[in-house]
Amino acid sequence: MFDLESQIRKWRRHVQSVGSLGAQDVEELESHLRDSIDELTERGVSVEEAFIVSIRRMGDAQALDHEFAKVSTENVWRQLLVPAADEDARRKQRTEITVVLLLVLLGGLLGKIPALFGHPVVEENALIYARNAGLFAFTPVAAYLIWRRALSLRFVAVAAVTFAVFALAVNLYPSHPPHHTQILAVPHVPIALLLLLMALYAGPGWRRPSSRLDFVRFGGEVFIYAVLLALGWLVLSLVSGAMFILAGVDITPFIVNWLAVFGGCGVAVVAAYLVEKKKGAIETIAPVLARIFTPLFAVLLLGLIITMALTGQGPSEDRELLIMLDIMLALVLGLVLYTMSARDAEKPADWWDGVVLALVVLALIADGIALSGIVGRLATYGFSPNKTAALGENILLMVNLILLALGYLRFLSGRSRYQTVIDWQMRYLPAHAVWAAFVALAFPPLFGFV
Repeated sequence: MFDLESQIRKWRRHVQSVGSLGAQDVEELESHLRDSIDELTERGVSVEEAFIVSIRRMGDAQALDHEFAKVSTENVWRQLLVPAADEDARRKQRTEITVVLLLVLLGGLLGKIPALFGHPVVEENALIYARNAGLFAFTPVAAYLIWRRALSLRFVAVAAVTFAVFALAVNLYPSHPPHHTQILAVPHVPIALLLLLMALYAGPGWRRPSSRLDFVRFGGEVFIYAVLLALGWLVLSLVSGAMFILAGVDITPFIVNWLAVFGGCGVAVVAAYLVEKKKGAIETIAPVLARIFTPLFAVLLLGLIITMALTGQGPSEDRELLIMLDIMLALVLGLVLYTMSARDAEKPADWWDGVVLALVVLALIADGIALSGIVGRLATYGFSPNKTAALGENILLMVNLILLALGYLRFLSGRSRYQTVIDWQMRYLPAHAVWAAFVALAFPPLFGFV
C-alpha cells in the first residue's frame, strides 16, 4: 500500500542531501508539492499517481538548488532593491510592490475611520482604537495573502464575512462601565483573526499540520519584522518632530494623527511582504530566539514556583501576579511552537528535547497554580468577564501543555515520532483562536455589556 507521508519524507531527505537548500526552502517546496498532490487527487487521480506527477512538476533536486541559489543571503538586499534582470520579472516586482503600498494605504485609511465619526486620536478614545487595532492591521495582510495565493472566491467571502462580523461586534455592541468586555476584545480579536490568516496563508491545505506549522513560522518572522519596522518608524517620527520643533514648527498633531496611524496599521502587511519575499538573513530569528530563551524561561519559571512555595504568596491573593503568570505561560507556548518550527521532524531525540519537556512540565505546574488562583478568586468574588476568560484560557493551556508533555515523553522514550508531537499540537492550535472569538463575540451579551 502506497504510504504518501513516507514517500514525502524520502523526497525531503533527497532534496536536502544534494544541494544547499535551507530547511525553510525545503518546507516551501514541500508545501507546493502537497498542494499539487491535493489538486490532482481532487480530480480523481490516485494518491500514488498524484505524487509521481507532482514530483515531475517540481523538477529534479539539482535544478531546484540552482534556482534557490539565485536568492542566497549574500544577495538578498540587492535582489530586493535592484530591478530584476528580465522585463517580466520586473513587471511582477513592480506589481507586488504597488499592491503592498496600496494595502498600506488601505490600512491607514481604515485607521482613520474613527476620526471620521468624531473620535480623534486622543487619550479618551484609546479604547476605540485599541479594540479595532487587529482589524486595521490584519485586513491588509489578509488581502495580501488572498492576492499572492490567488485564492478562490470562497476564501474571499469567508475573510470578508469574518472581518465584518468582528468589526460590527466590537463597534456596535453597547458598553457600560467598567467596560471589561470591550477591554477583553483588545487581545482576543487579533488572536481569533490569526485562525483566518492561517487559512489564507495555507490556502486549500490549511488543515494539514505541516501547513499550520509553516504559518507559525511565518507569524513569528512577521512579528520580528513588524517590531523592527515599528521601531524604525518611531525613531523617524521622533527625530522629525524634534527637528521641526527646533525650526519653530510643532508637527506633533501630524505625527499622532497621520504617521502613527498609517505606520501602525500598515506595518504588518509590509512585514508579511518581506517575509514572503524571504529577503533577509533575520528571517529565521524567531526560532533562534526561541532556542535561546527556552532554558532561560525554564529557570525563571522554576524560580517563581520555588518563591511562591516559600513565601506562600499565590495568584489568588495577587491579581497582577496572576496576569503576569498567564502572560508568561502564553510566551512559553510560543517558545515551544517556534522551537518546534525550527526542528527537523526526522531527527532522533536529543538533549534539547529534554530541555523543552522540562519547560513544558514547569509550565504545567505554573498553570496548575494559576488555575487554583483563578478558582480561589471565583469563590471569593464570583464570576466576571475577566476571571471567566482567564479560566477558559488556562484550561485550554492546561490541556495543550498536557498533550505536549505526553507527546515529548512518548518521543523521548522512542514510542512515537516527533511528527506525532507536531500533529497533535497543530490540530489543537485552533482551539485557542476559537475561544478568543467566543470571548470577543459572546462575552459582551453574556455579561450584560459591562
